[in-house]
Amino acid sequence: MYLALRPPWGRVATSSPDAGVVVEFVPHDAGTKPKKKRPHRPHAPSSPGSDDSGDTTDEPEGPAMVQLTAGDRALEARGDDVTLPPQKIDMAGGTARTLDDSEINAGVAQASAVRSCVVQGATNTDLTATITVQMVVDASGHVTKSRIEAPHYLVEHGLLGCIQRALRGLHFPATGAPTLVTFPIHLG
Repeated sequence: MYLALRPPWGRVATSSPDAGVVVEFVPHDAGTKPKKKRPHRPHAPSSPGSDDSGDTTDEPEGPAMVQLTAGDRALEARGDDVTLPPQKIDMAGGTARTLDDSEINAGVAQASAVRSCVVQGATNTDLTATITVQMVVDASGHVTKSRIEAPHYLVEHGLLGCIQRALRGLHFPATGAPTLVTFPIHLG
C-alpha cells in the first residue's frame, strides 16, 4: 500500500502543477500478519514403512482481502462546514494574516496520525483514491473544523472520526486570521 501527500498550494506561480512536496509512506508490515502455525495434534501411529510426514494443511496467512463494490469505492464528503467566517479588514495596518505556504507545510508535516488513519482504514483492501482533507485553522492556530472526501468504505469504517481526532493534535502559528487548509492524501 502506498500513501502520498501532495500539498495543493504552490510555492511559485510559474511552477508546474505537479510541483510540491511528495511524501510516500509505506508501512513495513502493510497489515499482514505472520503465518500462524497449527498446533501438533497427536494421531494414531502409522503402520511401519509408510511415509507419514504429519499435518500438511496450511492456515491462511492473514485476513482475506475485502471485496469492494462500486458503491464502496464512490467518493463522499462528510464533516463540518469549512467555509471561513466573515473577515474584517483592518485599514490601520493590523498584523492579522492567513497562514503562508511554509507555515502550512510545517503544520501538515505533523499529520502522520492522519496518514495512519487512512492506512488503518484501507488495510486488506485494494482501494486506490485521493482522499481530500479540509480544515479551518483559527486565528490562534488551532484546527476548529474539518471535512473529508473519501471512498464510502473508509467513511463507513470510521475514517472521519479518526482524522478529526488526529487533526486536533496539529498546531499552526497564530496569525490573527483564520485559514482554510486543504491537502490530499493519495492512496494506491
